[in-house]
Amino acid sequence: MRSIPLLLLILTLAACGTAPSSAPSEGPEVRQVSMRLQWFPQFQFAGYIVADMKGYYEQAGLDVTINPGGPDLVALPLVAAGSDTFGSTGADTVLIAREQAIPVVALATWFQASPVAFMVHSDSGIAGPQDFPGHAIGMFYGDNVETEYRALLAATGVDRATITEVPGDYSLAPFLERRVDIWPVYATDQPNIARREGATIGLILARDYGVQLMGDVLFTTEQFARENPRTVRAFVEATLRGWEDAIANPEEAIELILAFNPELDREQLAFEAAETIKLLRYGPGERCVGVSDPDLWAAEAATLQDLAILAAPPDLTAAVWGQYVEEFYAARGVRCGE
Repeated sequence: MRSIPLLLLILTLAACGTAPSSAPSEGPEVRQVSMRLQWFPQFQFAGYIVADMKGYYEQAGLDVTINPGGPDLVALPLVAAGSDTFGSTGADTVLIAREQAIPVVALATWFQASPVAFMVHSDSGIAGPQDFPGHAIGMFYGDNVETEYRALLAATGVDRATITEVPGDYSLAPFLERRVDIWPVYATDQPNIARREGATIGLILARDYGVQLMGDVLFTTEQFARENPRTVRAFVEATLRGWEDAIANPEEAIELILAFNPELDREQLAFEAAETIKLLRYGPGERCVGVSDPDLWAAEAATLQDLAILAAPPDLTAAVWGQYVEEFYAARGVRCGE
């Protein structure tokens, strides 16, 4: 639900990129960069926060500012307009943006499977999408939730017209108060919030019905990536080090996130850590966290075409720049494609 619809009217593509500095040829072309998260700082973004708090960006020659995301702070338009250097968004958003002539590129694929789930009360009698007809679902139109919902219905032959859709918001109250039967959530955080409010819930995952969609990716503009390859490499590699540490020692990562954002709850972060790591290590992520698997990106593109979200096959070679992640692992003797 963090992929808000593209706000094309506010994009100023002429502002893309940052002017190279006078950095030495072996270091980053640009030292001061910013990273725009999809949402508020939490374990979903542990790789960036750990890399910052442990000095990995500084060691790479970068001065990084991590900026929060939110409903009014959407990463893609901010990065495309040059307000931020890097951003986090959904894989679908990158492909949709490129078809709309917004030249962004994916640099790393963190969530190899989508974090979106459909939450139901355990006593609702709703066990799968075949039970959706006759019930009400909260819907976030125009973002990755609606994409996942449409793909799930298409995969299972359920008629969307038989389901009552209620515009969603960022409160779980409609679900907790049973005014809505099905609520789309990020499996990495909101189910635990619902349980802490006393709900007994179940989760329906589109991937259990053959829907292959990914989640969070790191991206920048194509112009910035072409003009500043050493900066991009430095940022990707330092972030990978941050994710490695967060996965190997989630307790330490939680402490660092709490230091970065003291308003967070330790128990909630522990839940987020366990669920986030599952998505990071899912499929090809088990071998190489952050790898951009060509087959998964092709499957994502095919699904978006089947749903008429994309009008034509995207140029995945132009859209996905996975070389920085692969070279990071190759330097350690690991081939991500094997």
